[in-house]
Amino acid sequence: MNTIILGSLFDGPHLGYIATSLAITALLLWLPFRFIKSQKYKDIYLKVWALATFFLHISPLWIAFLNGQPAIAADNVLFPIYFCNMSMYLLVVVAFWGNKKTKFFGYISTVVAYAGAFGALISLFYPDYYLHGTTIFEWGVFKSMLSHSTMLIGSLYLFVGGYFKVNRYNTIIYAIGLLFFGAVGLIVNGIFAAAGLNAPNAMYLQHPPIEDVPFLNVYVIAALMVLLVFAISYTYEVVSKKMSVLKKPVTQENH
Repeated sequence: MNTIILGSLFDGPHLGYIATSLAITALLLWLPFRFIKSQKYKDIYLKVWALATFFLHISPLWIAFLNGQPAIAADNVLFPIYFCNMSMYLLVVVAFWGNKKTKFFGYISTVVAYAGAFGALISLFYPDYYLHGTTIFEWGVFKSMLSHSTMLIGSLYLFVGGYFKVNRYNTIIYAIGLLFFGAVGLIVNGIFAAAGLNAPNAMYLQHPPIEDVPFLNVYVIAALMVLLVFAISYTYEVVSKKMSVLKKPVTQENH
C-alpha cells in the first residue's frame, strides 16, 4: 500500500516558493514604479493583476471541463467565504473603478491594499491548502499560491501607484472596512444556514481558522491587523515628513 505524503509548512518546495515569489513580486513592483508614469498605464497594470487573480481562482472549473470532467464549483468560488476571496473581488472592483479621484475610491483602495496584502502574505506563509495536497505542483495547490501572489502584487501596487494617501487615518478606514467584511461573512453564513448546508465559517466568524490555536480568533486577528495598519501608516507618515525636510534646499541669508 502506497503512503501519500502531504505537503508540510516550510518544507523545501514551500520555502522555495516563498523566496522566488517574493523576489518576483519585488521586481514587478519596482519596474512599474521606475518606468510607468502615465495614469492610463498604471490602471492597465492594476487591471492585469486583478484579472489574473480572479481567473487563477476559477481556473479549476475550466481545467476540469477541458479534461472531460464535471466542472464542479467549490463553495469559495460561488461565495466570498474567505477573507482573501473578498479581497480578490474588491481588487477587481477597484481596478475597474471609473473615477479614481473621488474620496470614496480612496477609502476602498485603502481597505483593499491592506486587506489584500495581509491576506496574501498570511496565505503565503500558512497555505493550509498545501497541507492537503500531495505536491506543490498539484494545480489546486499551485493555482492558490499563484493567485495569492498575483493578489499581493495588485494590492501592493495600490501603494506603489499612489492610488491613496498613506497616513494614520488609514487605520480608521481599514477598521470600518473590516466591519464590511464581517457583514459579508454574516450574510454568507446566513445563506448557508437557510439552505440547510454545512456551516462555511465565512470570514472565520463561526470558529478560529486554526483549530490548534483557539485564541487566535477573528476578533484577535482583526485587532492585530488594525494595529499593524496603524504602525505601518504612522511610520510611513513620520518618515515621509522627515525625508521632505531633508530634501528642502538650504538657503543662506545675506548679512
